[in-house]
Amino acid sequence: MLGVVDKHRGSVRIGRFAGTEVYIHWTWVIIAALIVLGFQARLETVHPGEPSGWLLVLSLVGAIIFFGSVLVHELAHAIVAQTRGIENRGITLYLFGGATEADASSRRASDEFVIAIAGPITSVLIALALAGIAGALAATSQPDALVDLVAYLAVINMILAAFNMTPGLPLDGGRVFRSIVWAVTGDFRRATSWAATGGVVVGYVLAGLGLLLLWQGALGGLWFAAIGWMIAQSARRTEEEEELRQTLRGQLVADVMTSPVIAIPASTSIGETLTRFFARYDQTIFPVVERRGDGHAVVGMLDLARIRRLDPERRRTKTAADLATEVDEALIVKPSTPVLEIIDELANPRARALVIDRGLLVGIISPRDILRRSRLAPLLDETAAGAR
Repeated sequence: MLGVVDKHRGSVRIGRFAGTEVYIHWTWVIIAALIVLGFQARLETVHPGEPSGWLLVLSLVGAIIFFGSVLVHELAHAIVAQTRGIENRGITLYLFGGATEADASSRRASDEFVIAIAGPITSVLIALALAGIAGALAATSQPDALVDLVAYLAVINMILAAFNMTPGLPLDGGRVFRSIVWAVTGDFRRATSWAATGGVVVGYVLAGLGLLLLWQGALGGLWFAAIGWMIAQSARRTEEEEELRQTLRGQLVADVMTSPVIAIPASTSIGETLTRFFARYDQTIFPVVERRGDGHAVVGMLDLARIRRLDPERRRTKTAADLATEVDEALIVKPSTPVLEIIDELANPRARALVIDRGLLVGIISPRDILRRSRLAPLLDETAAGAR
């Protein structure tokens, strides 16, 4: 599944594969446990005479193979994107599977199609490979439980490939559908709207089915309802993100930034920092600066949470500069930078982009600034058109 994840918040990096950073979100632990329990319950039902310890080992192996399959599926998206010259910002495994973060703004319809279809095709190939392995294991008289597990994993991968091809965002099939509509109409915005509508319909149908199953006493219906809700909400969010991108197209950082910037002088004590800044302004994070010529250079960022974690005794001896943390280079921009180049970096509500001109801080952009500008842009365009 292709998508946007909130800058890996709540995730742990596990490594780099095929040039792509891979993260595991904390919610992955939930699905990992459920997968293991699900495999064990099935194996105990189908093979009641087998030792429970042996079936638990098989279930753990099955879970590893399952998540390996999900990772390979996502890597297929990432690798194909790289071959098309499109940046990807990593893969995150989470509660509902996995997501590859790819830059949608630089794609053509053909790129969208090839990148999206790569995942389901890979899942089909994995399913066929597992089916072949299951057949080979059966032919060599391997334990029935092992053969059954591998065959079951083949079926799961085939089902996932089919489900992923459902024509609704954020599923791969939704992106395939969007690419086709985009190629036919030449209108990416309309294609996104149609594919998002498909995702909402798919999500609500799946959620409705889940609630029906739940009403009939099947607890598995809760899982279907949760997945359906996630798909519907993600589809709506994708359409909203595209509307936002269209509204901000052509806007520069200088048009959006807040200036002058409320910043904390580096030598300010923590006590004074609390009373002069955090207590006075509705912000939980500020730039820390030092005087340089006619302006201020950035030392770092100071978050209220960092002060809270500090022992009260030490607060009396520290300054803002002592507690300031380094600024992410991706969040340092120029006034002439197009807003669309940093919009994904501001997906995290706590993120702040610092606008630097000739080494000096001239502005700051928060997600709130982006939202304010998106609401004002249509009015400003109408005013400019009227003036002409």
